[in-house]
Amino acid sequence: MFPFFNNQNGNDQKTYLICGLGNPGASYENTRHNVGFKVIDLFLEQFSLKLKKKWRAEYAECEHEGHRLIFVKPMTYMNNSGEAIKKFAKKNSVKSEDIIVIYDEMSLKVGRLRLRLGGSAGGHNGVKSILQYFGGADFYRMRIGVDHPGKGADVADYVLSDFTLLEMELISRAVSTSVDAVLMLCTKGCDAAMNTFNGTVPNDSSQPNQETKK
Repeated sequence: MFPFFNNQNGNDQKTYLICGLGNPGASYENTRHNVGFKVIDLFLEQFSLKLKKKWRAEYAECEHEGHRLIFVKPMTYMNNSGEAIKKFAKKNSVKSEDIIVIYDEMSLKVGRLRLRLGGSAGGHNGVKSILQYFGGADFYRMRIGVDHPGKGADVADYVLSDFTLLEMELISRAVSTSVDAVLMLCTKGCDAAMNTFNGTVPNDSSQPNQETKK
């Protein structure tokens, strides 16, 4: 445990559960469905953390600007992501409104970002699982665009496919920017993070954040 004090903004210390969604195993590592894992991996690198294992998940934790951050990668496969997240939330007394879930979003162009509190699952099985375990309670969603394969395409195959080389450049920037957005959410609040990071392409503020037509 860390000794926690009030942070520089005068708010009480909080524990944030920062959860990246994905599937375990090397065959899924670079797929569209695993961008949530990529963000957690970058957090680990930035804070020089090593993963531990507990409650069917990999996790690490640190202190940042007076807050406790717990990073979680559920190892239960996407469709049962809520099991591990619920366990970590319960054991660490984390409220649903202090949970941040990072995942792929087909309704956004590749690399586009959108942060918000609450909302529907939007067809995402990982989010559906979390909503089921939490009884529909609101939590923050950091969505990273992976685009839509188009009408009639096999969505399941698409999200389990790898990014193209060009897409990887966009996703790399989006993953890095997502880390900044989540940290701002924790330290300055959701409104500040949304105003700063929603509606732009990473490293290109001139382009609007457009939704994909299905």
